[in-house]
Amino acid sequence: MTGDAAGGGGTSGDAADAVHPADGTSGPTGAWSAPAVAFLLLALIVSAWVPLRFTEAPQDDAYITYRYAKHLVEGHGLVWNPGEEPVEGYTNFLWTIVVAAGMQAGVDPEWLGPSLGLLSTVLAALLTALLARRMGATPVFAAAGALLLAVQPSQTVHAAGGLETSTFALLLLLAVWLRTGTSRTARADVGSGLVLAAAALTRPEGALVFGLLEIADAFAAWRTRGTSLGAWFAGALRRGLPFALVVGAHVVWRHGYYGDWVPNTFHAKVAPGPVIWRDGLAYAGTAVQHFGIALWLAPFLLLRERLGLRARGTALLVGTVYTVYVASVGGDYMPTFRFLLPVLPFWAALAASSVSVLGGRLGGATGRGLVLALFLALGAANTTVGYLQGHFWPEQARQQERLVAAGKALDAWLPEDAWIAATACGRVPYFAERRTLDMMGLSDRHIASTEARPEDVMHLEGHLKGDGGYILDRRPEVIVYLRLVVTEVPLARDKDWPFAARRQAFAISEAQIARDPRLWREYECVSIPLPSVEGWLNVFARPGVFDAAAPPGMLVAERPGRG
Repeated sequence: MTGDAAGGGGTSGDAADAVHPADGTSGPTGAWSAPAVAFLLLALIVSAWVPLRFTEAPQDDAYITYRYAKHLVEGHGLVWNPGEEPVEGYTNFLWTIVVAAGMQAGVDPEWLGPSLGLLSTVLAALLTALLARRMGATPVFAAAGALLLAVQPSQTVHAAGGLETSTFALLLLLAVWLRTGTSRTARADVGSGLVLAAAALTRPEGALVFGLLEIADAFAAWRTRGTSLGAWFAGALRRGLPFALVVGAHVVWRHGYYGDWVPNTFHAKVAPGPVIWRDGLAYAGTAVQHFGIALWLAPFLLLRERLGLRARGTALLVGTVYTVYVASVGGDYMPTFRFLLPVLPFWAALAASSVSVLGGRLGGATGRGLVLALFLALGAANTTVGYLQGHFWPEQARQQERLVAAGKALDAWLPEDAWIAATACGRVPYFAERRTLDMMGLSDRHIASTEARPEDVMHLEGHLKGDGGYILDRRPEVIVYLRLVVTEVPLARDKDWPFAARRQAFAISEAQIARDPRLWREYECVSIPLPSVEGWLNVFARPGVFDAAAPPGMLVAERPGRG
Protein backbone atom coordinates (compact mmCIF):
# COMPACT_ATOMS: atom_id res chain seq x y z
CA MET A 1 0.00 0.00 0.00
CA THR A 2 2.90 2.31 0.60
CA GLY A 3 5.84 2.97 -1.62
CA ASP A 4 5.81 4.15 -5.22
CA ALA A 5 3.46 6.75 -6.60
CA ALA A 6 0.05 5.47 -7.37
CA GLY A 7 -1.15 7.77 -10.09
CA GLY A 8 0.75 9.67 -12.67
CA GLY A 9 0.21 11.42 -15.93
CA GLY A 10 2.80 9.66 -18.04
CA THR A 11 3.41 10.06 -21.73
CA SER A 12 2.07 8.31 -24.75
CA GLY A 13 4.21 5.71 -26.42
CA ASP A 14 5.46 2.23 -25.81
CA ALA A 15 8.13 1.90 -23.17
CA ALA A 16 8.01 5.61 -22.53
CA ASP A 17 4.58 5.67 -20.96
CA ALA A 18 5.73 4.83 -17.44
CA VAL A 19 3.55 6.60 -14.92
CA HIS A 20 4.66 5.02 -11.64
CA PRO A 21 8.37 5.53 -10.96
CA ALA A 22 10.13 3.15 -8.62
CA ASP A 23 10.77 4.36 -5.13
CA GLY A 24 13.20 1.77 -3.86
CA THR A 25 10.68 -0.15 -1.80
CA SER A 26 10.26 -2.91 -4.37
CA GLY A 27 12.59 -5.03 -6.35
CA PRO A 28 13.53 -8.71 -6.15
CA THR A 29 16.88 -9.80 -4.85
CA GLY A 30 19.03 -12.46 -6.47
CA ALA A 31 18.74 -14.20 -9.85
CA TRP A 32 16.90 -17.36 -10.81
CA SER A 33 19.48 -20.10 -10.41
CA ALA A 34 19.07 -23.55 -11.90
CA PRO A 35 17.99 -25.08 -8.54
CA ALA A 36 15.44 -22.30 -8.05
CA VAL A 37 14.01 -22.83 -11.53
CA ALA A 38 13.83 -26.58 -10.89
CA PHE A 39 12.04 -25.90 -7.60
CA LEU A 40 9.53 -23.67 -9.38
CA LEU A 41 8.93 -26.31 -12.07
CA LEU A 42 8.27 -28.82 -9.29
CA ALA A 43 5.70 -26.45 -7.79
CA LEU A 44 3.97 -26.06 -11.15
CA ILE A 45 3.89 -29.81 -11.67
CA VAL A 46 2.43 -30.31 -8.21
CA SER A 47 -0.18 -27.61 -8.82
CA ALA A 48 -1.48 -29.72 -11.70
CA TRP A 49 -0.93 -33.12 -10.08
CA VAL A 50 -2.79 -32.43 -6.83
CA PRO A 51 -6.16 -31.61 -8.46
CA LEU A 52 -5.78 -34.39 -11.01
CA ARG A 53 -4.92 -36.88 -8.29
CA PHE A 54 -7.51 -35.93 -5.69
CA THR A 55 -10.47 -34.49 -7.61
CA GLU A 56 -12.79 -37.47 -7.84
CA ALA A 57 -15.54 -35.77 -9.83
CA PRO A 58 -16.87 -32.37 -10.91
CA GLN A 59 -18.98 -30.46 -8.42
CA ASP A 60 -22.75 -30.55 -8.69
CA ASP A 61 -23.03 -26.74 -8.83
CA ALA A 62 -20.99 -26.71 -12.04
CA TYR A 63 -23.93 -28.30 -13.82
CA ILE A 64 -26.09 -25.29 -12.97
CA THR A 65 -23.74 -23.27 -15.16
CA TYR A 66 -23.79 -25.98 -17.82
CA ARG A 67 -27.61 -25.95 -17.86
CA TYR A 68 -27.76 -22.18 -18.40
CA ALA A 69 -25.04 -22.40 -21.07
CA LYS A 70 -26.85 -25.23 -22.83
CA HIS A 71 -30.11 -23.30 -22.96
CA LEU A 72 -28.26 -20.28 -24.38
CA VAL A 73 -26.68 -22.40 -27.12
CA GLU A 74 -30.06 -23.95 -27.91
CA GLY A 75 -31.54 -20.51 -28.45
CA HIS A 76 -33.65 -20.27 -25.29
CA GLY A 77 -31.51 -17.55 -23.72
CA LEU A 78 -29.76 -17.48 -20.36
CA VAL A 79 -32.69 -19.09 -18.55
CA TRP A 80 -33.17 -21.87 -16.03
CA ASN A 81 -36.37 -23.19 -17.57
CA PRO A 82 -37.03 -22.50 -21.27
CA GLY A 83 -40.24 -20.61 -21.89
CA GLU A 84 -40.38 -19.13 -18.39
CA GLU A 85 -39.47 -15.71 -17.03
CA PRO A 86 -35.67 -15.49 -16.88
CA VAL A 87 -34.12 -15.89 -13.43
CA GLU A 88 -30.38 -15.35 -12.85
CA GLY A 89 -29.58 -18.47 -10.86
CA TYR A 90 -25.85 -18.30 -11.54
CA THR A 91 -23.21 -15.97 -10.08
CA ASN A 92 -20.58 -16.37 -12.79
CA PHE A 93 -21.78 -14.62 -15.95
CA LEU A 94 -18.47 -14.61 -17.83
CA TRP A 95 -17.73 -18.23 -16.91
CA THR A 96 -21.19 -19.22 -18.18
CA ILE A 97 -20.56 -17.39 -21.47
CA VAL A 98 -17.17 -19.10 -21.88
CA VAL A 99 -18.74 -22.51 -21.27
CA ALA A 100 -21.52 -21.67 -23.74
CA ALA A 101 -18.96 -20.64 -26.35
CA GLY A 102 -17.20 -23.94 -25.87
CA MET A 103 -20.46 -25.86 -26.20
CA GLN A 104 -21.26 -23.93 -29.37
CA ALA A 105 -17.88 -25.06 -30.72
CA GLY A 106 -18.66 -28.66 -29.83
CA VAL A 107 -16.58 -28.89 -26.63
CA ASP A 108 -18.04 -30.95 -23.79
CA PRO A 109 -18.54 -28.66 -20.75
CA GLU A 110 -17.67 -31.55 -18.44
CA TRP A 111 -14.19 -31.42 -19.99
CA LEU A 112 -13.93 -27.69 -20.59
CA GLY A 113 -14.79 -26.47 -17.08
CA PRO A 114 -12.27 -28.64 -15.18
CA SER A 115 -9.60 -28.06 -17.85
CA LEU A 116 -9.86 -24.28 -17.63
CA GLY A 117 -9.81 -24.49 -13.83
CA LEU A 118 -6.71 -26.67 -13.89
CA LEU A 119 -4.92 -24.36 -16.33
CA SER A 120 -5.82 -21.37 -14.15
CA THR A 121 -4.41 -23.17 -11.11
CA VAL A 122 -1.05 -23.76 -12.78
CA LEU A 123 -0.84 -20.16 -14.03
CA ALA A 124 -1.80 -18.89 -10.56
CA ALA A 125 1.07 -20.88 -9.03
CA LEU A 126 3.50 -19.30 -11.50
CA LEU A 127 2.15 -15.80 -10.87
CA THR A 128 2.29 -16.41 -7.12
CA ALA A 129 6.02 -17.02 -7.40
CA LEU A 130 6.48 -13.87 -9.51
CA LEU A 131 4.44 -11.81 -7.06
CA ALA A 132 6.49 -13.17 -4.16
CA ARG A 133 9.62 -12.02 -6.02
CA ARG A 134 8.10 -8.57 -6.38
CA MET A 135 7.50 -8.61 -2.62
CA GLY A 136 11.22 -9.14 -2.07
CA ALA A 137 11.46 -12.93 -1.86
CA THR A 138 14.50 -14.70 -3.23
CA PRO A 139 13.83 -17.10 -6.12
CA VAL A 140 13.97 -20.19 -3.91
CA PHE A 141 11.52 -18.73 -1.40
CA ALA A 142 9.27 -17.55 -4.25
CA ALA A 143 9.19 -21.08 -5.64
CA ALA A 144 8.44 -22.37 -2.12
CA GLY A 145 5.46 -20.01 -1.99
CA ALA A 146 4.15 -21.46 -5.25
CA LEU A 147 4.58 -24.94 -3.81
CA LEU A 148 2.72 -23.94 -0.65
CA LEU A 149 -0.21 -22.83 -2.79
CA ALA A 150 -0.07 -25.94 -4.95
CA VAL A 151 -0.57 -28.34 -2.04
CA GLN A 152 -3.38 -26.48 -0.31
CA PRO A 153 -6.45 -28.68 0.33
CA SER A 154 -8.64 -26.13 -1.45
CA GLN A 155 -7.01 -27.15 -4.71
CA THR A 156 -7.99 -30.75 -4.07
CA VAL A 157 -11.70 -30.42 -4.74
CA HIS A 158 -12.10 -27.03 -6.38
CA ALA A 159 -9.40 -26.49 -9.00
CA ALA A 160 -10.81 -29.11 -11.39
CA GLY A 161 -14.36 -29.08 -10.05
CA GLY A 162 -15.85 -27.28 -13.03
CA LEU A 163 -16.64 -23.97 -11.31
CA GLU A 164 -15.09 -20.56 -11.93
CA THR A 165 -13.22 -20.29 -8.63
CA SER A 166 -9.67 -20.96 -9.86
CA THR A 167 -10.05 -18.71 -12.90
CA PHE A 168 -11.41 -15.93 -10.70
CA ALA A 169 -8.40 -16.33 -8.42
CA LEU A 170 -6.08 -16.03 -11.41
CA LEU A 171 -7.76 -12.82 -12.57
CA LEU A 172 -7.43 -11.22 -9.13
CA LEU A 173 -3.79 -12.23 -8.96
CA LEU A 174 -3.10 -10.81 -12.41
CA ALA A 175 -4.79 -7.52 -11.47
CA VAL A 176 -2.62 -7.12 -8.36
CA TRP A 177 0.46 -7.98 -10.42
CA LEU A 178 -0.37 -5.24 -12.91
CA ARG A 179 -0.99 -2.72 -10.14
CA THR A 180 2.12 -3.28 -8.05
CA GLY A 181 4.98 -2.92 -10.53
CA THR A 182 7.78 -0.50 -9.71
CA SER A 183 7.38 1.18 -13.09
CA ARG A 184 3.66 1.30 -13.79
CA THR A 185 2.53 2.19 -17.28
CA ALA A 186 -0.63 3.60 -18.74
CA ARG A 187 -1.15 0.29 -20.52
CA ALA A 188 -0.89 -1.55 -17.23
CA ASP A 189 -3.56 0.76 -15.80
CA VAL A 190 -5.95 0.06 -18.65
CA GLY A 191 -5.08 -3.62 -18.53
CA SER A 192 -5.78 -3.88 -14.82
CA GLY A 193 -9.14 -2.18 -15.31
CA LEU A 194 -10.09 -4.70 -17.98
CA VAL A 195 -8.81 -7.67 -15.97
CA LEU A 196 -10.81 -6.59 -12.94
CA ALA A 197 -13.86 -6.05 -15.14
CA ALA A 198 -13.47 -9.65 -16.31
CA ALA A 199 -13.10 -10.70 -12.67
CA ALA A 200 -16.25 -8.81 -11.67
CA LEU A 201 -18.17 -10.54 -14.47
CA THR A 202 -16.78 -13.88 -13.31
CA ARG A 203 -17.75 -13.27 -9.69
CA PRO A 204 -19.26 -10.11 -8.16
CA GLU A 205 -16.45 -9.90 -5.60
CA GLY A 206 -14.23 -8.61 -8.38
CA ALA A 207 -15.81 -5.18 -7.83
CA LEU A 208 -14.70 -5.31 -4.19
CA VAL A 209 -11.10 -5.96 -5.21
CA PHE A 210 -11.24 -3.11 -7.74
CA GLY A 211 -12.25 -0.74 -4.95
CA LEU A 212 -9.51 -2.04 -2.65
CA LEU A 213 -6.83 -1.52 -5.27
CA GLU A 214 -8.01 2.02 -5.84
CA ILE A 215 -7.76 2.65 -2.10
CA ALA A 216 -4.24 1.25 -2.13
CA ASP A 217 -3.25 3.51 -5.01
CA ALA A 218 -4.77 6.59 -3.39
CA PHE A 219 -2.97 5.85 -0.13
CA ALA A 220 0.35 5.34 -1.92
CA ALA A 221 -0.05 8.65 -3.78
CA TRP A 222 -0.87 10.46 -0.54
CA ARG A 223 2.04 8.91 1.33
CA THR A 224 4.74 9.59 -1.22
CA ARG A 225 3.52 13.09 -2.19
CA GLY A 226 5.32 12.35 -5.46
CA THR A 227 2.29 12.49 -7.68
CA SER A 228 0.08 15.43 -8.43
CA LEU A 229 -3.63 15.13 -7.85
CA GLY A 230 -4.24 15.49 -11.59
CA ALA A 231 -1.79 12.73 -12.44
CA TRP A 232 -3.33 10.38 -9.88
CA PHE A 233 -6.82 11.18 -11.18
CA ALA A 234 -5.70 10.47 -14.75
CA GLY A 235 -4.43 7.06 -13.68
CA ALA A 236 -7.64 6.33 -11.81
CA LEU A 237 -9.63 7.32 -14.89
CA ARG A 238 -7.62 4.99 -17.11
CA ARG A 239 -8.39 2.13 -14.74
CA GLY A 240 -11.94 3.06 -13.83
CA LEU A 241 -13.33 3.89 -17.24
CA PRO A 242 -12.87 0.46 -18.87
CA PHE A 243 -14.01 -1.20 -15.64
CA ALA A 244 -17.12 0.97 -15.40
CA LEU A 245 -18.02 0.57 -19.07
CA VAL A 246 -17.79 -3.22 -19.03
CA VAL A 247 -19.31 -3.86 -15.62
CA GLY A 248 -21.88 -1.09 -15.99
CA ALA A 249 -23.03 -2.46 -19.35
CA HIS A 250 -23.51 -5.88 -17.77
CA VAL A 251 -25.47 -4.47 -14.84
CA VAL A 252 -27.76 -2.54 -17.18
CA TRP A 253 -28.23 -5.65 -19.32
CA ARG A 254 -28.98 -7.71 -16.21
CA HIS A 255 -31.68 -5.30 -15.10
CA GLY A 256 -33.23 -5.26 -18.54
CA TYR A 257 -33.08 -9.04 -18.96
CA TYR A 258 -33.75 -10.29 -15.44
CA GLY A 259 -35.45 -7.26 -13.91
CA ASP A 260 -33.00 -7.01 -11.01
CA TRP A 261 -29.76 -5.17 -10.27
CA VAL A 262 -28.17 -8.19 -8.58
CA PRO A 263 -28.30 -11.94 -9.31
CA ASN A 264 -31.14 -13.94 -7.81
CA THR A 265 -28.45 -15.94 -6.03
CA PHE A 266 -27.70 -12.84 -3.94
CA HIS A 267 -31.25 -12.83 -2.58
CA ALA A 268 -31.14 -16.61 -2.06
CA LYS A 269 -27.82 -16.71 -0.21
CA VAL A 270 -27.11 -13.41 1.53
CA ALA A 271 -28.83 -13.14 4.92
CA PRO A 272 -26.72 -11.13 7.40
CA GLY A 273 -27.22 -11.56 11.10
CA PRO A 274 -25.52 -12.79 14.29
CA VAL A 275 -25.80 -16.49 13.42
CA ILE A 276 -24.35 -15.87 9.95
CA TRP A 277 -21.49 -13.80 11.32
CA ARG A 278 -20.71 -16.45 13.90
CA ASP A 279 -20.58 -19.12 11.20
CA GLY A 280 -18.45 -16.86 9.02
CA LEU A 281 -15.93 -16.19 11.77
CA ALA A 282 -15.66 -19.92 12.43
CA TYR A 283 -15.22 -20.51 8.69
CA ALA A 284 -12.44 -17.93 8.35
CA GLY A 285 -10.80 -18.96 11.62
CA THR A 286 -10.62 -22.60 10.60
CA ALA A 287 -9.22 -21.60 7.22
CA VAL A 288 -6.46 -19.58 8.89
CA GLN A 289 -5.70 -22.51 11.17
CA HIS A 290 -5.38 -24.91 8.24
CA PHE A 291 -3.18 -22.50 6.27
CA GLY A 292 -1.00 -21.93 9.30
CA ILE A 293 -1.35 -19.28 11.97
CA ALA A 294 2.38 -18.50 11.94
CA LEU A 295 2.46 -18.10 8.16
CA TRP A 296 -0.69 -15.99 8.28
CA LEU A 297 0.69 -13.68 10.96
CA ALA A 298 4.17 -13.26 9.49
CA PRO A 299 3.13 -10.68 6.82
CA PHE A 300 1.48 -8.51 9.48
CA LEU A 301 4.53 -8.66 11.75
CA LEU A 302 6.92 -7.70 8.95
CA LEU A 303 4.79 -5.01 7.33
CA ARG A 304 7.27 -2.27 8.29
CA GLU A 305 10.01 -3.95 6.24
CA ARG A 306 10.68 -1.71 3.23
CA LEU A 307 11.66 -4.40 0.73
CA GLY A 308 8.75 -5.06 -1.61
CA LEU A 309 6.48 -3.03 0.64
CA ARG A 310 4.05 -1.80 -2.00
CA ALA A 311 3.30 -5.29 -3.34
CA ARG A 312 3.15 -6.80 0.15
CA GLY A 313 0.91 -4.05 1.49
CA THR A 314 -1.49 -4.25 -1.43
CA ALA A 315 -1.77 -8.03 -1.27
CA LEU A 316 -2.23 -7.87 2.49
CA LEU A 317 -5.02 -5.31 2.14
CA VAL A 318 -6.84 -7.40 -0.48
CA GLY A 319 -6.36 -10.67 1.37
CA THR A 320 -7.44 -9.30 4.74
CA VAL A 321 -10.52 -7.37 3.62
CA TYR A 322 -11.62 -10.18 1.34
CA THR A 323 -11.37 -12.65 4.22
CA VAL A 324 -13.42 -10.34 6.43
CA TYR A 325 -16.01 -10.06 3.65
CA VAL A 326 -16.27 -13.85 3.38
CA ALA A 327 -16.72 -14.08 7.14
CA SER A 328 -19.45 -11.43 7.04
CA VAL A 329 -21.54 -13.47 4.57
CA GLY A 330 -21.18 -16.68 6.57
CA GLY A 331 -18.68 -18.58 4.48
CA ASP A 332 -19.78 -21.62 2.52
CA TYR A 333 -20.84 -25.16 3.29
CA MET A 334 -18.52 -26.67 0.66
CA PRO A 335 -15.32 -28.29 1.94
CA THR A 336 -11.87 -26.72 2.11
CA PHE A 337 -12.88 -23.07 1.98
CA ARG A 338 -13.93 -22.50 -1.63
CA PHE A 339 -14.82 -18.87 -0.93
CA LEU A 340 -11.27 -18.14 0.26
CA LEU A 341 -9.46 -19.91 -2.56
CA PRO A 342 -9.27 -16.64 -4.59
CA VAL A 343 -7.01 -15.02 -1.97
CA LEU A 344 -4.89 -18.07 -1.08
CA PRO A 345 -2.29 -17.05 -3.72
CA PHE A 346 -1.83 -13.73 -1.90
CA TRP A 347 -1.30 -15.46 1.44
CA ALA A 348 1.16 -17.93 -0.11
CA ALA A 349 3.18 -15.10 -1.72
CA LEU A 350 3.03 -13.04 1.49
CA ALA A 351 4.19 -15.96 3.61
CA ALA A 352 7.06 -16.74 1.23
CA SER A 353 8.24 -13.14 1.06
CA SER A 354 7.98 -12.68 4.83
CA VAL A 355 10.10 -15.69 5.70
CA SER A 356 12.53 -14.71 2.94
CA VAL A 357 12.94 -11.30 4.57
CA LEU A 358 13.49 -13.08 7.89
CA GLY A 359 16.13 -15.28 6.30
CA GLY A 360 17.88 -12.24 4.89
CA ARG A 361 18.03 -10.69 8.35
CA LEU A 362 19.75 -13.76 9.74
CA GLY A 363 22.32 -13.53 6.96
CA GLY A 364 24.46 -16.17 5.36
CA ALA A 365 23.55 -19.32 3.49
CA THR A 366 23.12 -21.26 6.72
CA GLY A 367 20.59 -18.82 8.14
CA ARG A 368 18.60 -18.69 4.93
CA GLY A 369 18.69 -22.47 4.68
CA LEU A 370 17.35 -22.89 8.21
CA VAL A 371 14.53 -20.43 7.57
CA LEU A 372 13.67 -22.16 4.29
CA ALA A 373 13.61 -25.53 6.05
CA LEU A 374 11.35 -24.06 8.74
CA PHE A 375 9.05 -22.59 6.08
CA LEU A 376 8.77 -25.91 4.26
CA ALA A 377 8.22 -27.77 7.53
CA LEU A 378 5.46 -25.39 8.62
CA GLY A 379 3.84 -25.60 5.21
CA ALA A 380 3.97 -29.39 5.22
CA ALA A 381 2.61 -29.62 8.76
CA ASN A 382 -0.25 -27.21 8.15
CA THR A 383 -1.14 -28.87 4.85
CA THR A 384 -1.17 -32.28 6.53
CA VAL A 385 -3.49 -30.97 9.26
CA GLY A 386 -5.71 -29.47 6.58
CA TYR A 387 -6.02 -32.79 4.78
CA LEU A 388 -6.57 -34.74 7.98
CA GLN A 389 -9.11 -32.37 9.52
CA GLY A 390 -10.67 -30.84 6.42
CA HIS A 391 -14.22 -31.76 5.54
CA PHE A 392 -14.04 -33.53 2.20
CA TRP A 393 -16.76 -35.08 0.10
CA PRO A 394 -16.26 -38.84 0.24
CA GLU A 395 -17.02 -41.04 -2.76
CA GLN A 396 -17.62 -38.16 -5.13
CA ALA A 397 -16.96 -40.34 -8.15
CA ARG A 398 -19.66 -42.75 -7.03
CA GLN A 399 -22.07 -39.88 -6.32
CA GLN A 400 -21.31 -38.42 -9.73
CA GLU A 401 -22.08 -41.72 -11.43
CA ARG A 402 -25.33 -42.18 -9.51
CA LEU A 403 -26.70 -38.67 -10.02
CA VAL A 404 -25.85 -38.68 -13.72
CA ALA A 405 -27.60 -42.04 -14.07
CA ALA A 406 -30.63 -40.70 -12.15
CA GLY A 407 -30.90 -37.66 -14.41
CA LYS A 408 -30.62 -39.71 -17.58
CA ALA A 409 -33.21 -42.20 -16.28
CA LEU A 410 -35.71 -39.42 -15.56
CA ASP A 411 -35.10 -38.05 -19.04
CA ALA A 412 -35.94 -41.44 -20.51
CA TRP A 413 -39.00 -42.20 -18.37
CA LEU A 414 -40.72 -38.88 -17.64
CA PRO A 415 -43.15 -37.15 -19.99
CA GLU A 416 -41.60 -34.14 -21.69
CA ASP A 417 -43.94 -31.71 -19.93
CA ALA A 418 -43.29 -33.13 -16.44
CA TRP A 419 -42.03 -30.92 -13.62
CA ILE A 420 -39.17 -31.91 -11.31
CA ALA A 421 -38.55 -30.38 -7.88
CA ALA A 422 -34.98 -30.90 -6.69
CA THR A 423 -32.62 -29.63 -4.01
CA ALA A 424 -29.24 -30.22 -5.61
CA CYS A 425 -30.03 -28.62 -8.98
CA GLY A 426 -26.92 -29.68 -10.81
CA ARG A 427 -26.50 -33.07 -12.42
CA VAL A 428 -30.08 -34.34 -12.13
CA PRO A 429 -31.80 -31.36 -13.85
CA TYR A 430 -28.99 -31.04 -16.41
CA PHE A 431 -29.33 -34.62 -17.60
CA ALA A 432 -33.09 -34.95 -17.00
CA GLU A 433 -33.73 -31.96 -19.32
CA ARG A 434 -37.06 -31.17 -17.67
CA ARG A 435 -38.49 -28.03 -16.13
CA THR A 436 -37.18 -27.92 -12.59
CA LEU A 437 -38.15 -26.18 -9.38
CA ASP A 438 -34.99 -25.25 -7.47
CA MET A 439 -35.91 -26.01 -3.87
CA MET A 440 -32.93 -23.98 -2.56
CA GLY A 441 -34.09 -20.91 -4.46
CA LEU A 442 -31.01 -20.07 -6.53
CA SER A 443 -33.16 -20.12 -9.65
CA ASP A 444 -36.50 -19.40 -8.01
CA ARG A 445 -37.54 -15.84 -7.16
CA HIS A 446 -40.12 -16.82 -4.55
CA ILE A 447 -37.83 -18.95 -2.42
CA ALA A 448 -35.02 -16.40 -2.78
CA SER A 449 -37.36 -13.74 -1.37
CA THR A 450 -38.45 -15.75 1.68
CA GLU A 451 -37.10 -15.09 5.14
CA ALA A 452 -33.85 -16.86 5.99
CA ARG A 453 -33.94 -19.51 8.69
CA PRO A 454 -30.43 -19.59 10.20
CA GLU A 455 -31.83 -21.01 13.41
CA ASP A 456 -32.90 -24.17 11.60
CA VAL A 457 -30.78 -27.07 12.84
CA MET A 458 -30.41 -28.28 9.26
CA HIS A 459 -29.13 -25.01 7.88
CA LEU A 460 -26.26 -24.92 5.42
CA GLU A 461 -24.05 -21.88 5.09
CA GLY A 462 -25.28 -19.99 2.05
CA HIS A 463 -28.53 -21.98 1.81
CA LEU A 464 -30.81 -20.67 4.52
CA LYS A 465 -34.04 -20.34 2.57
CA GLY A 466 -36.76 -22.72 1.50
CA ASP A 467 -40.53 -23.11 1.24
CA GLY A 468 -41.86 -26.65 1.15
CA GLY A 469 -45.48 -25.51 1.03
CA TYR A 470 -44.78 -23.42 -2.07
CA ILE A 471 -43.16 -26.41 -3.77
CA LEU A 472 -46.20 -28.57 -3.10
CA ASP A 473 -48.50 -25.76 -4.26
CA ARG A 474 -46.72 -25.84 -7.63
CA ARG A 475 -47.66 -29.55 -7.91
CA PRO A 476 -44.49 -30.91 -9.56
CA GLU A 477 -44.88 -34.38 -11.00
CA VAL A 478 -41.71 -35.59 -9.30
CA ILE A 479 -39.91 -34.53 -6.11
CA VAL A 480 -36.27 -35.57 -5.79
CA TYR A 481 -34.63 -35.80 -2.35
CA LEU A 482 -30.85 -35.51 -2.51
CA ARG A 483 -30.04 -38.21 0.04
CA LEU A 484 -32.68 -40.62 -1.26
CA VAL A 485 -32.47 -40.20 -5.03
CA VAL A 486 -30.24 -43.29 -5.43
CA THR A 487 -29.95 -46.00 -2.79
CA GLU A 488 -28.73 -49.58 -2.71
CA VAL A 489 -32.16 -50.91 -1.67
CA PRO A 490 -35.51 -49.59 -2.93
CA LEU A 491 -37.14 -47.02 -0.67
CA ALA A 492 -40.55 -48.23 -1.86
CA ARG A 493 -40.13 -51.35 0.27
CA ASP A 494 -40.12 -49.19 3.38
CA LYS A 495 -43.73 -49.05 4.57
CA ASP A 496 -43.01 -45.91 6.57
CA TRP A 497 -41.31 -44.01 3.76
CA PRO A 498 -42.64 -40.61 4.94
CA PHE A 499 -40.58 -41.09 8.10
CA ALA A 500 -37.53 -41.87 5.94
CA ALA A 501 -38.18 -38.63 4.06
CA ARG A 502 -38.15 -36.71 7.33
CA ARG A 503 -35.01 -38.44 8.54
CA GLN A 504 -33.08 -37.94 5.30
CA ALA A 505 -34.33 -34.44 4.45
CA PHE A 506 -31.57 -32.15 3.21
CA ALA A 507 -32.02 -28.40 3.69
CA ILE A 508 -35.15 -26.46 4.49
CA SER A 509 -37.57 -27.17 1.62
CA GLU A 510 -37.12 -30.92 1.89
CA ALA A 511 -37.65 -30.82 5.65
CA GLN A 512 -40.86 -28.81 5.30
CA ILE A 513 -42.20 -31.05 2.54
CA ALA A 514 -41.54 -34.13 4.65
CA ARG A 515 -43.68 -32.68 7.46
CA ASP A 516 -46.55 -31.72 5.13
CA PRO A 517 -49.38 -34.32 4.91
CA ARG A 518 -49.75 -33.55 1.21
CA LEU A 519 -46.54 -35.47 0.54
CA TRP A 520 -48.06 -38.87 1.39
CA ARG A 521 -51.59 -37.93 0.38
CA GLU A 522 -50.77 -36.68 -3.12
CA TYR A 523 -47.53 -38.50 -3.95
CA GLU A 524 -46.35 -42.08 -4.22
CA CYS A 525 -42.91 -43.35 -3.31
CA VAL A 526 -41.55 -44.89 -6.51
CA SER A 527 -38.37 -46.96 -6.77
CA ILE A 528 -36.89 -48.00 -10.12
CA PRO A 529 -33.76 -50.11 -10.73
CA LEU A 530 -31.22 -48.09 -12.65
CA PRO A 531 -29.97 -49.80 -15.80
CA SER A 532 -26.50 -48.25 -15.88
CA VAL A 533 -25.38 -48.38 -12.23
CA GLU A 534 -26.07 -50.56 -9.24
CA GLY A 535 -28.81 -48.93 -7.21
CA TRP A 536 -32.40 -47.77 -7.18
CA LEU A 537 -33.80 -44.44 -8.27
CA ASN A 538 -36.23 -43.19 -5.62
CA VAL A 539 -38.62 -40.30 -6.21
CA PHE A 540 -41.89 -39.04 -4.85
CA ALA A 541 -44.19 -38.98 -7.86
CA ARG A 542 -47.77 -38.02 -8.52
CA PRO A 543 -49.87 -41.12 -9.34
CA GLY A 544 -49.75 -42.12 -12.98
CA VAL A 545 -46.76 -40.02 -14.01
CA PHE A 546 -44.87 -43.12 -15.21
CA ASP A 547 -47.87 -44.86 -16.77
CA ALA A 548 -46.99 -43.96 -20.36
CA ALA A 549 -43.57 -45.63 -20.12
CA ALA A 550 -43.48 -47.74 -16.99
CA PRO A 551 -39.82 -48.66 -16.34
CA PRO A 552 -39.09 -52.36 -15.86
CA GLY A 553 -38.95 -53.44 -12.23
CA MET A 554 -40.68 -50.31 -10.91
CA LEU A 555 -41.96 -50.55 -7.35
CA VAL A 556 -44.66 -48.32 -5.87
CA ALA A 557 -45.05 -48.13 -2.08
CA GLU A 558 -48.38 -47.96 -0.40
CA ARG A 559 -49.41 -44.45 0.58
CA PRO A 560 -49.89 -44.43 4.33
CA GLY A 561 -52.67 -42.48 5.94
CA ARG A 562 -50.27 -40.78 8.28
CA GLY A 563 -46.70 -39.48 8.26
